[in-house]
Amino acid sequence: MSDTIREVVRNKYAKAITGRKGCCGGAGSSCCDTSLSKATQKITGNLYSEAEVQGLPADMIATSFGCGNPTALAELYPGEIVLDLGSGAGLDVLLSAKRVGPYGKAYGLDMTDEMLEEARQNQKKSGIANVEFLKGHIEDIPLPDNSVDVIISNCVINLSADKDKVLKECFRVLKPGGRVAVSDIVLKKALPLKVQQDLIAWAGCIAGALRDTEYQGKLANVGFGNIEVQVTRVYDVTDVGVEVFSHLSKAELAQVEGAVVSAFIRAHKPKVTAVNGVDYEIRQATANDLTKVQELLVSAELPTAGVENNMIHFLLATSKSNELLAVIGMERSGANGLLRSLVTDPNFCKRGIAAELVRAALAVARKQGVKRLYLMTQTAEKYMQKFGFKIIERQEIPEDLLKQSELNTACPTCSTCMSSEVV
Repeated sequence: MSDTIREVVRNKYAKAITGRKGCCGGAGSSCCDTSLSKATQKITGNLYSEAEVQGLPADMIATSFGCGNPTALAELYPGEIVLDLGSGAGLDVLLSAKRVGPYGKAYGLDMTDEMLEEARQNQKKSGIANVEFLKGHIEDIPLPDNSVDVIISNCVINLSADKDKVLKECFRVLKPGGRVAVSDIVLKKALPLKVQQDLIAWAGCIAGALRDTEYQGKLANVGFGNIEVQVTRVYDVTDVGVEVFSHLSKAELAQVEGAVVSAFIRAHKPKVTAVNGVDYEIRQATANDLTKVQELLVSAELPTAGVENNMIHFLLATSKSNELLAVIGMERSGANGLLRSLVTDPNFCKRGIAAELVRAALAVARKQGVKRLYLMTQTAEKYMQKFGFKIIERQEIPEDLLKQSELNTACPTCSTCMSSEVV
């Protein structure tokens, strides 16, 4: 049954994307008179603002078959890795890529060749580079363990016949502390059996939908916490799709009224906190560490200029086997210091190591008589605010510090300057 459902869904969405591309002037064009479009037009409308889709291909919104706007509801930060399950024509992927910026990345996963072709064409038209579209099934995500910060999805998980496997895969590829933020169709009460077994209703995002409480239970069983189901729309079932509910009696229609809703589902993978002195140690860098430090910085696309001359002011977090887990550096000029090069190996993110490194760097600066620390960042503005750093203008950084710093050529429009008193 699951293979049959998958093939029906694949065929329906392949026809939908080629149909809209070939003959439809918009989401409501009469030539798209298929069972799928009838079942989804009431669900997909008015989800994206003009400001959000500005700069993207003009006809892209017409090829969205979603039930929500996960990019508007998910909190995405610069530098994060995002995965969109069932990415379709790529709208949510491209919107996510814009929000995570050039140091982040957005993956789109879809099983339909026609959708992937459309998505790649849309990416080419948009000029957005930090995107990769993958072919595969959401029950078997082709990405490594602990490699993604955020998983989004737009009305797709309900289409799977094995939702437990989908959610297990989500848990596997998320980093510790990572999160799911998906839009989906859920049910507030059970549908008649003949609707549940209707393949057209499956492809139209109805028959495969879970009860809201069942969705929460499946997420919890996999290991997710902080689970929330927020209803965003309630649908009039007599208006959702002619073919999906045409065979129901008036009594049955009344029974399911209010049953079909779209919702935003949030959940977090628990953090795995590493313990300083047990799982790793923080130590001062030596000349022998230079190559490893440079390699880690390069992998994070951070500058390596000046590192060799300032190794005495770098701190490392290393494992028991001397594997480099994270690094932070500092440049000195009298009573002022410039923090730089804070990066954690992606396999050890979200474990509290970076925070311990920042605290250690502050303690070292205090011990060495540094009165004020400065930094320039493109991705860590909100993170560093947790340690008392405040945004300043670039000209507030002491001239003597900038003159000797290898970072003085950092793009002024791309970087946020921050400062904190060392107390």
